[in-house]
Amino acid sequence: MDFPLRVLIVDDDPIQRAVLEQIFTVHGSAEVEAGADGMDAISILENSLEPFDLIVLDLVMPEYDGIRLISYLESQNVKTRLLLLSGLPKNVVRMSNTLAEASGLTSIGSLQKPLQLEDLLTIVHAQRWPRRKAPKQVADRSLQPGHA
Repeated sequence: MDFPLRVLIVDDDPIQRAVLEQIFTVHGSAEVEAGADGMDAISILENSLEPFDLIVLDLVMPEYDGIRLISYLESQNVKTRLLLLSGLPKNVVRMSNTLAEASGLTSIGSLQKPLQLEDLLTIVHAQRWPRRKAPKQVADRSLQPGHA
């Protein structure tokens, strides 16, 4: 099935990060990076040469939380899809989805913690993900007939 090629996971729980990394890797994402909070995410984003297709974002993290990261993404005009994770009440998560969309980001949904694999796969598989084409290789003209 179609899956995002580049995924950034931002969650302060190392077990949750590892589980999410495993899920995306096993299901076909070519590159998965992870950070423990918003500051890690900013560093990864600033050092990345390619945009991420999806950011899986925990809303509650110490130091630099998901809401602050949403504001940062807006300020930098980052265009990506978000999947929000939280153990907060559903109405708080809904408001966070609204904030993300008002910021110009595309929220593809939210999941309550503890995470259920089937729910994650349902949300991710419902999306159409862009496919990047491999760079065209330039033929070495000296190897073609008639060229010295």
